[in-house]
Amino acid sequence: MDTLLSTSIELNKVNILLTLLFSIGWIVIAKPLQLYHNSSIRFALANLLFALALLLDFRHPDNPTLFLWVIADIILLISFIIYNLALRHLFRLTIDPKWFSSMIILVSVAYVLFLAGWIRPETVAVLSLVMVIVVMLATLKMKFNALHAAFSASIASILCLADALIITMVISKLTFWLFAVPMPQNSLFFSPYNPSLMLWMQVVLIILINTTAVGTTISRLIVRMKYLAEHDQLTGLLNRRAFQSQLEYQFSLFQRYQRPFSILMLDIDYFKLINDTFGHSAGDKAIVHTARQLKQQVRQSDLVARFGGEEFIVLLADQSLTEAKLIADKICQSLSETKWADAAAPLTISIGCVEASQARDPDQLLKLADDALYQAKANGRDQAVMAGSKVSYLT
Repeated sequence: MDTLLSTSIELNKVNILLTLLFSIGWIVIAKPLQLYHNSSIRFALANLLFALALLLDFRHPDNPTLFLWVIADIILLISFIIYNLALRHLFRLTIDPKWFSSMIILVSVAYVLFLAGWIRPETVAVLSLVMVIVVMLATLKMKFNALHAAFSASIASILCLADALIITMVISKLTFWLFAVPMPQNSLFFSPYNPSLMLWMQVVLIILINTTAVGTTISRLIVRMKYLAEHDQLTGLLNRRAFQSQLEYQFSLFQRYQRPFSILMLDIDYFKLINDTFGHSAGDKAIVHTARQLKQQVRQSDLVARFGGEEFIVLLADQSLTEAKLIADKICQSLSETKWADAAAPLTISIGCVEASQARDPDQLLKLADDALYQAKANGRDQAVMAGSKVSYLT
């Protein structure tokens, strides 16, 4: 056995060992650590299938086994499909099983035709590689867009580097096969001209694809932790701390550019009576129902938050006090006309409305909204009340 072949065999063993170790690592992440269980299991399975493809794919060049070679390419395609599914689950994206199933069926049909002697093995290999390229291009686009939405373009690019390198490698190898090298003597990553180079590239890519997958998982965990820190767990609305941070930012824009906005402070009427009569689970249901109605009645650009208990607050961008009052009246009407529980009277809500120009700072703005809310309750509830006359504090 010559030195080149011996080195190639050892490198292939290293690659298989690496994928097995990463599979174990993903299982640890999924089971004991309980981090993104379904995605981590898929990452582990993708590594195991990749190891199997490597095991079947590597053989002595003087004794090629076309049967195993074609099987290896099909398994490789399945491993990349599972990798795509792992990322989709991680990013909470929809999955179209027909798209992936059609690929596997098409390659499987080609494989059956190969076994029947109707098509050459090269056709199955080329088809498998084309499918791998399609899957990885879709994966790259999906991964970059999802990461770019949460982080900067540079971070997204770094975490997508391995995916781009895999696509480049497969395209170059496919081109090399089609135009330079007799197909039956070559497998996906094995070249008789320089097998060591290809196998060293595998080592780098196996490490890169898994470390960037870990980085992507950690980034999703960071996003999730940030979401939980800023959102109410019952309703999914912004919590008080996150809303106040946004309010301060909006108020600074108002002071600098005179960009108007208004605040609605809302409170469910007779909420304590609901809890006492129907129980706390009914109270939670009333809160969730109110939150849903609020989101439906305002624009996507408006901010809605649960301010505490049965109290909510809405920031209406670019809305005057009069416009805010019209929206508040619409909210009152919508809530009172919508059924929220069997054998229960419709919910009503009291609202205090205030405009940014009526306050010198965010704290006073909240105080004025709270006073207007108190007045709405004093007037009989189920209504919206505007805060007192405008007093501009712009300097």
